[in-house]
Amino acid sequence: MINKGIKTISVGNIVMGGAGKTPHTLFIADELIKKGEKTAILSLGYKGKIGYDINVISDGNGNFFHHPPMAADEPYMMASNLPNAVVITGKKREISLEIARDKFGATAAVLDDGYQYQKLQRDVNILLLDHKRPISTGFPFPFGYLREFPSSISRADIIVFTRALNDNIPESVKEFIDKQSLYFSNTVFNRVILKNEVVELKYLKGAVTAAYSGIANNDVFYHTLQNAGLDVRFFAGFADHRMLSEKSINGIITQGRKKGAALFITTEKDFVKLPQEYQNIFGYLKMDIEFNNKDAFIKEIEAAVSK
Repeated sequence: MINKGIKTISVGNIVMGGAGKTPHTLFIADELIKKGEKTAILSLGYKGKIGYDINVISDGNGNFFHHPPMAADEPYMMASNLPNAVVITGKKREISLEIARDKFGATAAVLDDGYQYQKLQRDVNILLLDHKRPISTGFPFPFGYLREFPSSISRADIIVFTRALNDNIPESVKEFIDKQSLYFSNTVFNRVILKNEVVELKYLKGAVTAAYSGIANNDVFYHTLQNAGLDVRFFAGFADHRMLSEKSINGIITQGRKKGAALFITTEKDFVKLPQEYQNIFGYLKMDIEFNNKDAFIKEIEAAVSK
């Protein structure tokens, strides 16, 4: 272990915007918990009103200390999904790690969106690349959409191509692939959570629906609903991490009802920010991750952190 007494795994990307970091972080943390590790998730806490000082969102014992909008949406969503995980936000991840280990007894930490945070050493460096456009235009911001040059791919121990259509390595990144282990994953939407009840998406085909999202790519969410067979009569897209006012939420409900909507859907990240009374109206689409070789992926992580 690089960091004494705690196995450290980083998950990140090099493209601005969504690449599936949150669901992959959740997947890895969940697997570690299943293996008996006291697991912490360390997040920046982007867009949380609480700021970037160190803050414990949840303690791994079902206790939550901050909620949206003070807590950022993604770490709060992860804490809600994994009540046995310690979730800590803050800019200085090395301090978050020390708190997770020394105060909460964490034996493993997953660094969410940590690829560029090189101050904290890690046992495994996992890089997520979108299979369709792994390096976008090939140029960093402001000339393109990368956080850093494509040559940074060489820092990765494991590369996961997300939203993969097949198991082929994209031509645009072949020159940067050396000894990294390669995996391919995809997001799967089979379930809707309505009033804490799980409903198989296939049973909702044809349902007249109103929906909204505030994520990096709202079009993807809209087309996911359409492709699932929902009759989407009204849709609203907002900026990523946007905290909606009650006026905006009521506007969505009003417009949806005018269109005859009986089903109101959003993303899980948006759902956790809704006041309780609106959580009784909206459901959310549950995202799952599928790997081309899940067992090998987990075994490789376990082997790396056990060294």
